Amino acid sequence: ESSALDQRKGKTLEKERTKEAELLREEQAHWERHPFSCREDAEQALASLKTSLRPRFHQVKAAVEEIVRPKKRRGRPKKGAEPEMETRYLLRLDVEFDQNAWEQARRKASRFVLVTTVPKEWKGQPMDAQEILKLYKGQISVEMNFAFLKDPFFTDEIYVKKPERVAVLGYLFLLALAIYRVFQRRVRQFITPEHPLKGPGGRKLTRPTGQAIFQLFQYVNVVLLELPDGRIQRSLDRSLTPEQRRILQGLGLDESIYV
Repeated sequence: ESSALDQRKGKTLEKERTKEAELLREEQAHWERHPFSCREDAEQALASLKTSLRPRFHQVKAAVEEIVRPKKRRGRPKKGAEPEMETRYLLRLDVEFDQNAWEQARRKASRFVLVTTVPKEWKGQPMDAQEILKLYKGQISVEMNFAFLKDPFFTDEIYVKKPERVAVLGYLFLLALAIYRVFQRRVRQFITPEHPLKGPGGRKLTRPTGQAIFQLFQYVNVVLLELPDGRIQRSLDRSLTPEQRRILQGLGLDESIYV
């Protein structure tokens, strides 16, 4: 079972339950406003109602109720006259929320089928359903990081011609990806929801990607000045922003890496 899936599906189920309860209330009001003149008609309507009414989260008990009431006539009744009575037949619906059906629906919504060929023991480690699911869900982060390697734009013969050189370029990209991931992980260690990073456009980032971090440093320019004695002096064209300094300090660095 997935707790995250349960939370997402829970909102949908709650809307469905609310809508169902509202429809049942309307059904109750409808039959109370439309009595039948004979029991046979009421019984037929009851049978049809039981066939069509199949609520998911409620238990409905329906029955025909006989009522005797004064017959409505036009005009004012004569003084002292006994009111004429009539018999009518109502469909009474007793609606009750089905807690067991609700819990069962929530559990079912939080489950999904995962078919695997992983053996019960893999690399000396027992593999139960929970462990296999953890590995499966972890694949998405790996695949997203390797997505750019699948793009022919990066590793096609636009850069190199020979297959062995393409392979070497692929290994270089793997090393770059490893460095990128370590860099991203270290930055995320000191970025918290209480102290988010202010990203491009003023967005608050609690789990910034490496790309978002690089964008913060996109316009950091180093100016090279040649001094009269021939030495080259390096300096920044502008001061670093507080967010840029925060990232460098978190990594154990300062602006001296530029100059």
